[in-house]
Formats: sequence, structure tokens, C-alpha cells
Amino acid sequence: MECYNCGIIIGRDMICPNCGADLRIYRKFVGISNYLYNEALAKAKERDLSGAIADLRLSLQYNKVNTNARNLLGLIYFEMGDGVAAIREWLISKGYQVEENRASVYLEKTKKDPAEKEKINQLARKYNQVVTYCRQDSLDLAVIQLKKILSGNPKFVKGMQLLALIYMHHGELEQARKVLRKAEAIDVGNPLTARYMKEITEQIRQGGGKKAKKAQAIAYQNGNDTIIQPKLRADIGFWGMAANLLLGVGIGVAITWYMIVPGVRKQAISDANVAVTEANNTIADKNQMIKSLEEQIDSLTGDVAEVQDDMENRDAALTMNEELLLAYDAYTKEDIEQAGDKLEDIDETLLSANGKQIFHELREKVNTEYLTTAYEEGMYAYNGYNNEAAIEQLSKVVAMDEQYDNGNALYNLAQAYRKVEDWRKAIEYYAKVIELFPGTPLAYNANRYVTQIEEQLEAQN
Repeated sequence: MECYNCGIIIGRDMICPNCGADLRIYRKFVGISNYLYNEALAKAKERDLSGAIADLRLSLQYNKVNTNARNLLGLIYFEMGDGVAAIREWLISKGYQVEENRASVYLEKTKKDPAEKEKINQLARKYNQVVTYCRQDSLDLAVIQLKKILSGNPKFVKGMQLLALIYMHHGELEQARKVLRKAEAIDVGNPLTARYMKEITEQIRQGGGKKAKKAQAIAYQNGNDTIIQPKLRADIGFWGMAANLLLGVGIGVAITWYMIVPGVRKQAISDANVAVTEANNTIADKNQMIKSLEEQIDSLTGDVAEVQDDMENRDAALTMNEELLLAYDAYTKEDIEQAGDKLEDIDETLLSANGKQIFHELREKVNTEYLTTAYEEGMYAYNGYNNEAAIEQLSKVVAMDEQYDNGNALYNLAQAYRKVEDWRKAIEYYAKVIELFPGTPLAYNANRYVTQIEEQLEAQN
């Protein structure tokens, strides 16, 4: 482990033996980063590549120079077919650690293999072209290009997801499901893949997708040939045909009127009653389904809101931890004013238990030195008749401790306001001196000045 301040290799020391920097907070951040790296490594072994990527990105937020995490992130990108993103991570890793870095091996292998390098470049160009096709609504061309990409890059998960999305748009749900299953085999925990699979399942359940239509024909086989034979009729002449036709029509009308029509009417009434019953049942089922879906939507909306709030709280907590680290860094560099300003911006409620303890310890140390420095600068400005600067510094002291230096800070702040003729502020701080230090020389002088100011204001009116 290296000291974040001077860069020397250190052991288990909490204080850097070279520069004296306090390493306790830094060690905690490094420990969290390494823990997330180990979690990501376990997920990667289980092929949960998306989960591993999320952990590695968070690990790098805690410690951006964690080259092991960055190298693993590059390897996962490469495994998912995104060579450009992998090379980017390895280049960043090499920038932080030039010597004994596995990223150098990965990059060198890419450079030595022109075919692999060209393959990565071609993938980026072709995928960008696919995106252009999609934006131009040329989805057929996009499908053709994606199939070419996946034939040469069978692990390119992003390409599989886009191809599946196009299939879903065309209603080819089984084709989309087949592509997504290949993506799942590469990255079992990918949320986008899971989302598409769920959407396909819902559409299939609701009867979506294309259905093959089979033509029906009447035929028979003769050897290897299929023969459709038309009906044959005997040549019985015109009058015979007319008689047969009239006879057939008469018989048909009679049968229809006496036998078929009553049955058809009865069946129609029965079918209508059944249809009405089924329609009522369907409406009831639909209403129940709609109610159930609305309840699910309300529940999911609440879950989404909770997740969003949780993410916002985590982001805010991470920001507060970063501010605490910056305050500690400023304190170690003896920039007390900056350390004090950083501590003022920290919301203590967002810190962890350890963070709160460190915050209180650091604030106590900083406040002591901060008050001393601000008071000395304020009195130096006051004695040098620079009352505006004196007001600025002494106000900081009084805001943190009104009784500092037995009330002298408060009294001299009132004096500075009186000398710049800010009578309202002067009277306000003289009154605090009288209230907090009754019976003292400071209170006596403060009371005297208040009387003078009031008499002067009455004379002016």
C-alpha cells in the first residue's frame, strides 16, 4: 500500500513515517474498495458479469488507483465483446501503475495481434453503423449487420440485446428469446436481458407474435408426385342438368325450411346466450386483472421510489465521505481554514457511525486551531485599523464560540462594527457582552458605548 500524500510504500502504520500523513480514513476507503473487488471477482466466476461491473465501478469510486479492480473490469468488458471499453480501462490502469501491471500484458497482446486489434476496431465501426440504421428505421439492414457482427463476435452481449429488441419490434418473439438465451449464457445477471425476457413472456402470454399460416389443400400421392384431381361429372345434357338443378333446389328449400331453420334458430339463440355469458365472464376477469395490475403498479411505483430515495441517500453519503476525506487532507496539510470550510459543508446525519466519530474528532481539532488562527488574524486586522477584515475574522470566531477569550472576541467585534458606524450590529454585540459577562469591565464599557450610540442616534433624529 502506498501513502496517498508522498507515495512511499507503507506497512500497517496508521501514520506515514515519511510525511506524517494520517492514513486511518484512507485505509478504510482502500479496504472498502478491495472488499467490493473481491465481491465482483466472486460474481464474475458465477458469470454474473453485470453485477460484477456494478461492484467494480463502485470500488473504483472509493479508490480510483485500484488497478486490480480496473484490470478485472477491462477483462469483463472484453469477455462481453466490448473491446473498446476494455482497452480504455487498461490504459487508465497503466497510467496509474506503470510497473508490474497486468494491463500492460493485455495491451501488449492486443498490439501484437493485428487481427485482434482490427477485429475490435471493426466491431466499433459496425456497431455504430447498426445504431445509425436503427435511427434511420432501416431495421432490416440493422439485422443483417448485427448477424455479421455476432458471427465474428459471438460474445458481444450488447449486439445480442439490440438484435433481440429488433426481433421483438417485428413480433418475432421466439427468435428474440433464442438470442437472449445466448446472452444469458454469457452474463446471467444482466438486468436488460432479464427485462427483455420478461417482456417476451408477457407478450407470448397475451397472444402476441407472428403465427404461421398453413395452407390447406386436398391432394393424394402417386409415387413421388402430388396430384389434385378435379371432380368429374357426367355429360347428361342441358335439359337433364336443368331438371336435376330444379329438383335439388326444391328438395334443399324444403329440408331447410322444415328441418334446418328451426334448429339453426334454436342454436343461434343458445349460442347468443353462451356468448353473452362468456362476455360477462371475460369482462369480470378483465376487471379483476386490471385491478390486480393496478395494485402491482402501485406497489412497483412505491418500490421504485424507495430505490430512488435509497440511491440518492447513498450518493449523498458518498459525497459526504469524500468531503470528510478532503477536510482531513486539508488538515494534514495545515490548511486549517479550508479544513474548517469543508467541515461546515458536511451533513453529519449522512455519515456512518465511524464517519461520525472521525468527523467529531477532526472538528474538535480543526475548531481549536481554526479559532486560534481566525482570532489572531482578526485582532491583527483590528489593531491595524482594518475593521472590515477584523469583522470578517472575528465573526467566524463568535459564530463558533461567543465566549472565546473571555468575551474579548465578542467585545472587539462590537468595537469594529462601531468604528465602521454599523450601529445596529454594534449594539447587538454590545448587548451580548452585557448579557454573557455581567459585572465585568467589558460589560461596563459595552454599556457605556451603547448609551453613547443611542444618544448620538437621538441627536441625529
